[in-house]
Amino acid sequence: MGFYKRLSVKLFGWLAGRTLSNFKSLEPQIRGAGMNILLKVWVSIIYLSVFLAYTLSLVSVFIANMFFEFETTEFVYYAIFIPILVASFTFVILYVYPAQKAKSVKKSIDNNLPFALIHMEAVTSSGIPPEFMFELISRFKEYGKLSEQMGLVVRNIKTFGMSSVSAVYDVAKRTPSKELRQILNGIGSTIERGGDLSRYLKEMSEKTLFDYRMKREKYSKTLSALSDIYTALLITGPLMIISVIVMMNIIGGDIFGLGIAPAIFVMILIITMANIVYLVFLEISCPG
Repeated sequence: MGFYKRLSVKLFGWLAGRTLSNFKSLEPQIRGAGMNILLKVWVSIIYLSVFLAYTLSLVSVFIANMFFEFETTEFVYYAIFIPILVASFTFVILYVYPAQKAKSVKKSIDNNLPFALIHMEAVTSSGIPPEFMFELISRFKEYGKLSEQMGLVVRNIKTFGMSSVSAVYDVAKRTPSKELRQILNGIGSTIERGGDLSRYLKEMSEKTLFDYRMKREKYSKTLSALSDIYTALLITGPLMIISVIVMMNIIGGDIFGLGIAPAIFVMILIITMANIVYLVFLEISCPG
């Protein structure tokens, strides 16, 4: 990956520099995803990847033509549209990747936050200083990305020599989780004015745990409704359509202008795509 980064900057760094303002929206997403890469470098990687995708797909069309001997019109069509399609797909994937990674980090943080706060409240109630609390939580990898966020606080204190308050505020600015940002700002403010940190963490743990339960309950109800829709549209519906197709095959005729075989193919394609969309929606909407 290091070589690819250097090659990207060397070949397309000049172009990335000129167009960097068009990619400013990626900067907070890259930071929130914890990718540890400069925006200019990432944009250079996008340009190099798009260039390679276009070139390789164009070469693939020429190689395929050697074996299949396309007609002139087909060859021109493939040579123009396939490389553009592949390059566009590559660009979209790399452009949205930081946002998707940041969402994944946010989901992991939000799901583990209620339980980590209970742990943090128990630690602070025993009189342990905040900096040791952050270090202790950072060692519990069961908290997923939240442990990494706590590790960043520890790094700021130990490596960069920041105070506990400054270290907390710095991570609060960078985290993709709005909930964690509010809690870290609250922790920093409580430490700064000498408030009762244990009490604050207890209140926040109760609030976040309540919100977590509400999200789970809401998702369970949504999942129940989706299950009924799935059964009706993607299980019962296709069975009825198959029955109609079988009857049409016996008595003869077309289905919306299609023969029996093409109609079955279209139906299978639609069912497959619908199932993929359903699974993707479940993955996106799942709270964790």
